[in-house]
Amino acid sequence: MNDITNVLSSYIEQGVIPPFNYSYPSRSTYRPLDSSWNVGDIWAEDLENHQTPELNLYLHVPFCRYKCGFCNLYTVISEDQDVYDAYMDALCTQLRDHTEVIQARRLRTIYIGGGTPSLLSLRHFEQLFSTITEIYPNWRSTVEEVAIEATPDSIVNEPDTLEGLIRLGLTRANVGIQSLVPQEIRDAGRGQANEQVIRRAIEITREKNLPDLSTDLIMGFAGQTDKSWRQSVDELAALSPETISTYFLTVRPDAWFSKTGAYQYMWNPDLYKRYDYANQVFREAGYVQESNVRYKKLGRGGYAQKVLTFHGVPLLGLGVGARSYSSVLDYMVGSVKPSMAEIGNYIDKARSHQLTPQTGFVLTPEENIRKRLVLDLFDLNLRELDRFGYQEKAHLFEPVISAGEETGLLLRLPGGRVQLTPDGFKYRDILSWMFFSDDVVDLDREYYENLHQQNKRAQKVMGEPLRISGITSRATVSKPA
Repeated sequence: MNDITNVLSSYIEQGVIPPFNYSYPSRSTYRPLDSSWNVGDIWAEDLENHQTPELNLYLHVPFCRYKCGFCNLYTVISEDQDVYDAYMDALCTQLRDHTEVIQARRLRTIYIGGGTPSLLSLRHFEQLFSTITEIYPNWRSTVEEVAIEATPDSIVNEPDTLEGLIRLGLTRANVGIQSLVPQEIRDAGRGQANEQVIRRAIEITREKNLPDLSTDLIMGFAGQTDKSWRQSVDELAALSPETISTYFLTVRPDAWFSKTGAYQYMWNPDLYKRYDYANQVFREAGYVQESNVRYKKLGRGGYAQKVLTFHGVPLLGLGVGARSYSSVLDYMVGSVKPSMAEIGNYIDKARSHQLTPQTGFVLTPEENIRKRLVLDLFDLNLRELDRFGYQEKAHLFEPVISAGEETGLLLRLPGGRVQLTPDGFKYRDILSWMFFSDDVVDLDREYYENLHQQNKRAQKVMGEPLRISGITSRATVSKPA
């Protein structure tokens, strides 16, 4: 075994559960950018790196009715309709300002995330889709998925909004439920979305003929047991949504759970047993595994935007708190810390067409290779990475790929293709973190350690921020002579 194989094997034996990798580099690595970055130049340069120009569109709505205990996303608590009106005007203005970027590519997916965008009125969505049609008239022919995030109570309270969205083109709703056990739901801060509300929301999506209902469960709530986990899994399998995600809980210092004294910044190896149970139940119920966290009904469910982003299709993120993923720069037009003041600033700058990248991470060819390796090992042709100089940099990555083979997580196929094995799906996030650059690991740790130092309550109840970030091989791999 090489050194990296030993490190990887050790992590697997320990049952390490690092943070889930749904983006690379993560938001925590973004730092202030100088004023030289221009959106038009970024996307013009990105266009040169793709043989087939395609685009995912993400639209962020930061408003929520309540804050979940585990959430550290860019959200604020507000139900002010005047703010909603002003925000949608700003978002549509920003959309128009990106007309050239959007029109230069084939639009593949549209995702309205948050926050809880389903809090908006139907007229807001009519305004939004009217603007998209104005910019990209044929979007209904090219877009394979139109999705929105919603809470169970927002669907129950406003079922007509869901019906109107389906008329506008909605194909998938991500309805966060996290658990079907009453005490766990309350402990997560979701008392307004109890188990009766959850079941009613699912009924409504069926009554309205929503093509793809996507739900999720979280492993690791304080007080959750193997028995209560099995209850949630069994009940959700019986409810039979098209898509199910299961996540290991990660507690961050900017989430409310960090102040309760019930959690730590560390992994719980026993949670892999819960992964195994869910995996078995969902497979027996007819689901196939799309990723390490997601199961779908074949030909019906799934999460196209995430799959395409992992495959390297760029993502244009609009709205305050939205991230854009290009091959040149990953960036946001604001900071990473949500506030009503920043939302007001976003609205003002959008109106005056003054939004520019404020925070981000510059992607070198090496980091572009790492991005694909981190995200896309489910099925990746390494030859696609030659445009970023993979052959010249292979000494940085091949030892990790070989370690994945030796530990039974990865298979090599003819033609340069690699694929995760079933164990590779299970331990995907361990293997993915092994591809992180030292710069990204250090920036991520610095960010969360600084947040921990600012959170006096977290310092008191969680102590030293051990394992606050992910993992790394830290094995020195030098270029051969």
